[in-house]
Amino acid sequence: MANSSVRYVASGDTQEFAVTFPFISRTHVAVTVDGSTATFTWNNDSLITVTSPADITSDQVVLIKRATSQSSRLVDYVDGSNLSESDLDTDSKQAFYMAQEALDELELLDDAAIATSGYILVADGTDYAGVALSGDATINTAGALTIASGAVETAMIAADAINATKIADNAIDSEHYTDGSIDTAHIATGQVTTAKLADDAVTGAKITLFDDSYAATNTHILVADGTDFDNVAVSGDITISNAGVVAIATGVVVNADIHGSAAIDATKIHDGSVNNTEFGYLDGVTSGIQGQIDTLESGTVSTIDDDNFTLQDNSDTTKKAQFQCSGISGSTTRTFTFPDANTTIVGTGTTQTLTNKTLTSPVIDGTWTSYTTSTGKALVMGF
Repeated sequence: MANSSVRYVASGDTQEFAVTFPFISRTHVAVTVDGSTATFTWNNDSLITVTSPADITSDQVVLIKRATSQSSRLVDYVDGSNLSESDLDTDSKQAFYMAQEALDELELLDDAAIATSGYILVADGTDYAGVALSGDATINTAGALTIASGAVETAMIAADAINATKIADNAIDSEHYTDGSIDTAHIATGQVTTAKLADDAVTGAKITLFDDSYAATNTHILVADGTDFDNVAVSGDITISNAGVVAIATGVVVNADIHGSAAIDATKIHDGSVNNTEFGYLDGVTSGIQGQIDTLESGTVSTIDDDNFTLQDNSDTTKKAQFQCSGISGSTTRTFTFPDANTTIVGTGTTQTLTNKTLTSPVIDGTWTSYTTSTGKALVMGF
């Protein structure tokens, strides 16, 4: 049993502890809690109150220990002085208490402890015994400690203790990265190349020029709105297929859509039967052509080629007639005067009956077989 200390295992419900050993001065008494120096106050010479830590918890070890002064004598004898009982007791107590404290320290050593090479003294709760250092570290007789290979675990390493100088080049692979731990600041500029991007990994939300809702919707096209490009459907005057074929909607092309220099060919008008040259004949027309034809007056049309002027029957348009001027002498104009009556044109190439006709200086060629006058007389002539 120790003579100069007392040890308690705290219950957690008190800060007060008894001092069970004598002492010369209160200053010779010290307290530790789980090996750390504690502060305390004296209730009396046999009771203290620990003030720090202020909340000693259950199972913490409270050690109250006496350490009598070893560096100086508490009583100094002077020649011729009177020796008092108090001085003699104090002097003898100092020596006695120091002897007790030394014996208490010796009692902490196991009786079997010997100075075996490489052993250290380790307490087992009762005393110190010499044991070999093993496990995560070993020690030599010079006191040099060696940490065993693989013995340092994560919990043993202080936070932020491992720097780049302690990591071998190219030693850390992706297996040792925490998911999502690599931020933008740790990616060097220009190091993300096309080969590092997964197929179809870049979406519109990651491209400034594309709207976040950008998607390859069937037959949509990309159109900028002043901020970015968005996929929109083609509508209005045209449509587009997903093969890129554009179709103009029916009836949407207006006059304003056609450029002044478009030079549209005549084959693109109606059924294409009127050619460009024929359209050229319309140059100078100032009003509706049909109306002009319907209201032609004498002198309006000066000259028409005989093969361009054809008359047709109003009921049967297959019945047609043309004037032929080829028999007229050159540089000659012949005039036909119409009689003031409904009549039929007399022709030389057909048999006709003439009524009420007066022949002036006739030349008769051939044979008249008969002629009946109005009085019923017949004239028969022969040549």
